[in-house]
Amino acid sequence: MDYQRNRHAQELFDGIADQYNWVPDLFSFFQYRRWRRDLVSRFQVGQDSTVLDVCTGPAGVAMLMAQSHRCRVVGVDLSPEMLRRAQHNISRKGLTGQVPLVMGRAEDLAFASESFEAVSVTFLLRYVDDAESTMREIVRVLKPGGRLLSLEFGVPSNPIARALWHVYTRRILPLAGALVSRGWKNVGDFLGPSITQLDQSNTEDNTRELWNRLGIQDVQVTRLSLGGAVVMSGVKGNAAQNTGR
Repeated sequence: MDYQRNRHAQELFDGIADQYNWVPDLFSFFQYRRWRRDLVSRFQVGQDSTVLDVCTGPAGVAMLMAQSHRCRVVGVDLSPEMLRRAQHNISRKGLTGQVPLVMGRAEDLAFASESFEAVSVTFLLRYVDDAESTMREIVRVLKPGGRLLSLEFGVPSNPIARALWHVYTRRILPLAGALVSRGWKNVGDFLGPSITQLDQSNTEDNTRELWNRLGIQDVQVTRLSLGGAVVMSGVKGNAAQNTGR
């Protein structure tokens, strides 16, 4: 596999890791923290559970999950700089033993099948070349009965909110990013069009159908911040299809 989108993702995130602890909160009008809390609140795991956090970035979701549920959380990311920032954050919170980090790709996870009681995925699909095979790989490492959760950007359905969203993501966000750094300008230029493209190519119905096809049942979708973020959750059935190796 060429991993072209992976390489683009690594370039983007290596260039913004140092400011990632605060810039997403600011640029989302402090909604990003709410999205993460909503995602983590949907996990149903105990203290003896081991959870996988794919695209862990600076480990914001992983740390919140470890603190909220007292579980072990393995964070995976392909960006060396993001993992460096994550390790710094984890050490500051005293969670080093509870949140180990692994460099890797979502398309080829270095874990045995059915290893985790739950899996979280954040802002992933725009950075992979084959969404279905990537999700199949993620479902592979989830135990039957385990919960899969996803956080992704969305496009507001309300016409007024959607128009304001387009102005913000196409005009204001690139300018605001340029004030922070060149890396954040690159993210600002990329993000708005990529969210629209992903929203059109992976509609809610299409994504729900994909999850069902991969053996994820009871799929629920919640839209937050007027539709600017989408949280999906579901449970892996005992006879999930097409997830083994």
